[in-house]
Amino acid sequence: MRLAVIWLSFTLLIPAPHAFAQDRDDRRRRPSHASLDLTIDGFGISIGNSRGVDGLRLNFRDDDLEWVNGINFTIWKPRRNYDAEINGIALGIYGPQAGWINGIAVGVGAVEVDRQMAGIGVGGLAFVSGGSVQGIALGGLASVVNRDIEGIGIGGLATVVNGDVRGIGVGGLAFVAEGQIEGIVIGGLASVTTGSIRGIGLGGLAAVSNGGVEGIAVGGLASVVQRNVRGIAVGGLASVANGAVEGIAAGGLAAVTGRSLRGINFGGLASVVNGRVEGLAVGGLASVVGRDMIGLTVGGLAAVSDRLQGIGIGGLAVVAPNGIDGVALSGGAVHSLDHVSGIAVGGYLVESAHLEGLIIAGIRTRVYRSMTGVTIAGYNRIQGTQRGLAIGLYNRAHRLHGVQIGLLNYAGNNKAPFKWLPIVNMNLR
Repeated sequence: MRLAVIWLSFTLLIPAPHAFAQDRDDRRRRPSHASLDLTIDGFGISIGNSRGVDGLRLNFRDDDLEWVNGINFTIWKPRRNYDAEINGIALGIYGPQAGWINGIAVGVGAVEVDRQMAGIGVGGLAFVSGGSVQGIALGGLASVVNRDIEGIGIGGLATVVNGDVRGIGVGGLAFVAEGQIEGIVIGGLASVTTGSIRGIGLGGLAAVSNGGVEGIAVGGLASVVQRNVRGIAVGGLASVANGAVEGIAAGGLAAVTGRSLRGINFGGLASVVNGRVEGLAVGGLASVVGRDMIGLTVGGLAAVSDRLQGIGIGGLAVVAPNGIDGVALSGGAVHSLDHVSGIAVGGYLVESAHLEGLIIAGIRTRVYRSMTGVTIAGYNRIQGTQRGLAIGLYNRAHRLHGVQIGLLNYAGNNKAPFKWLPIVNMNLR
């Protein structure tokens, strides 16, 4: 961040905020305070390099100014005004400089404040403050504040703040802040904050927060949040939140959430949540949930979660290794290593260790241990125990405690000749 300040300052041919210290060491020549003062009891007009005046002060080049209560006008670049305090209006062709400015400061070139600006500061090329700003800071090319802003900071190309922002910050190309944001920050290409955002962060290409977001973060290409999001995070191509999300995360290509999600995770191609989801997860090609999925998950090709409690829809597959409780619909396969309880429909296959409920598969079902309910498929293969009804062309159960209806039926626990039967086979014990 310091390098950004230095680079901007030298580019604009003005001193960086900490460069004021160089003037403090230059005390070998004391300035002349010669002036023509048309004043009564200190009130009036001062022409020249007076120490100060209450009224109107006109000078070619300020040097070691102490105070002005009123209007101060200067033509050339001031020197050693780091202890000056201007209350009122500060005007300059090159631009005014002071330690404190309370009021309005306007410079054709730049406005430089060493310690604090309270009011409105407008620099044709730049506004630079070594301290905080309370009010409005405008720089034609850049606005640089070394501490906090409470108000508005705008730079035609860039706004750089080394502290917190409470209000609005805008950079034509970039907005960069090292502190916390409470308000709205906008960067034409990027908005970057090292702290958290409470409000809105917008970047034409990217919105980046190294802290969390409570509000809205939107990047034309990407939204990147290192911690938690409470609100909305949107990226034209990708939304990445390394923490938890409570709200909405959406990316044109992908939405990636590093921890849990309560709300909506939407990715044009992929939705990825590494933690638990309570809500909705949708991916144009795939929806992947690292832990429990409670709600609705949809993947154009596949919906994958550690465990599904709710509804899962996948074009080719719905996969939940640790169980499905609810509804699973797939044009291809529904698969769980543990169990499927509820309704499962697979265009090709439904398989699990345990099936409970209504199971429909276009080609086959495969049960490793038990089936309870109704299963309908071309081939129902139950390697364990069937309790309920199986309907298919070929039904096979290692142990049958129910009914099989099909062209050919096999019940391993029936005695011959009732192990193999056409049309109907049963064991109701």
